[in-house]
Amino acid sequence: MSNQIKKMETAQEPVSALRDNIAHKGRNAYYYAHAHKADGPEWDQKEEPRLLKTESKGEEEDKPLVPASPITDYAYSDEDKKLKIYISLEGVGELQDGDIDLQFTRTSFTLTVMNYKDANHKLAFARLFEEIENCTVKKKPNKLIVVLTKVEEKAWACINAGTPSK
Repeated sequence: MSNQIKKMETAQEPVSALRDNIAHKGRNAYYYAHAHKADGPEWDQKEEPRLLKTESKGEEEDKPLVPASPITDYAYSDEDKKLKIYISLEGVGELQDGDIDLQFTRTSFTLTVMNYKDANHKLAFARLFEEIENCTVKKKPNKLIVVLTKVEEKAWACINAGTPSK
């Protein structure tokens, strides 16, 4: 122990009681939770706030957020390996491909139609009846067709379900 005290005395930086306690007792030290030193920027002794870093804005952040109204008028057909959802939207074929966004997981999908009649529209199913392996959208002059490719060839009682059956 006297050897450690000599090391502390010869060190150029003074050792605080907290650091000394942690050095002697290790993980069993009362102050072990305080052992982590903050690695943030050093304080410049000024009280006013300062900018730490800047990030460039992407193109998406420049666009104002427009709420999407839900798409409630659709029909679907259940085939062996696919389920097709038909959405009638007059003049949707004139939209650019970038205005139609489709995102999916194995158990959900979200279709967003942007800039259609000066508004955004969304059709979303958070939990599908069964799992899917792919999801695509086809654009026709007056309708959209969402094609869900099923994992298993099985009839779906509906599109949405509480718990997929195994």
